[in-house]
Amino acid sequence: MIFYLYILIAAITAAIIVAELFREKSWRHQLAMVIILIPLVLRIFHIK
Repeated sequence: MIFYLYILIAAITAAIIVAELFREKSWRHQLAMVIILIPLVLRIFHIK
């Protein structure tokens, strides 16, 4: 149960970051968001 909640939180957080990624104009901020997004996507797809 807790594992699925963790995956749900990671997916929601990743979706918010992706939405902000496309709104952001600065490429430096976009790069920072991608760096944050990578571990979340790996966790969602169960890749360690």
